[in-house]
Amino acid sequence: MSLKNFAVINHPVRMRVFQALHAEELSINQLATRLPDVPKPSLYRYVHQMLEAGVIEVTRTRQVNGIEERFFAAVKELIDPADIDRPGGLEEFADHVQLYGTGAIQELTRYILLSEDPYDENIAVRDHVFYATEQEFVQTREAIYALLKRLEAAPPTPERRKYRMFIVGHPVGLHEADTSASK
Repeated sequence: MSLKNFAVINHPVRMRVFQALHAEELSINQLATRLPDVPKPSLYRYVHQMLEAGVIEVTRTRQVNGIEERFFAAVKELIDPADIDRPGGLEEFADHVQLYGTGAIQELTRYILLSEDPYDENIAVRDHVFYATEQEFVQTREAIYALLKRLEAAPPTPERRKYRMFIVGHPVGLHEADTSASK
C-alpha cells in the first residue's frame, strides 16, 4: 500500500467503508444501510477517493431501472513493506493499524449494544499472552491463518452465519529479553 493509500484509508469514515467492503461486496445503497450516520453524498465522495487510490475496486455491475448499480470490494494485501521503510511510512502504518483495530472493535461494540442477547456465545474476545520462540509464534500464526483461509473459502449456506475474527499478534515489550523467567 503506498503512502497515498494509507492517507486515503486513515480517515475514520473511509476506514469504516474499507472494513465494510473487506467483508463483502456492497453497493452504495447497501453501504448507506450499513453506515446510516454517513450521508449518502459523502459515501459517494469517499468511495470515489478510494477507487482512485486503488484500495477498493468495482467487482460487478447490474442494471436497476435503467441505471447502472456498481458493487465494490476492498482490494486485499495492499501493504508493501517497502512503503513502510520510506520516510513517514512507519508512522502512517502505525496510524493505519490503530484506526483499523479501532474500527473492528467499534463494530463489535455496535453488535453487542444492538444484540438481543448481550451474552451471545458467538462473541469471542480473548487476550492470550504466552512465551514462544519466533519459530513457534510463526507456526502458530500460520496454522491459525490456514484454518481461517479454509473458512473464508467456504460458500455461504443457510446454516452458515457470517463471522469476523480480527487477530493481532505481536511481541510484548520493545525487543528486550524478559528476564523474569530467569529469576
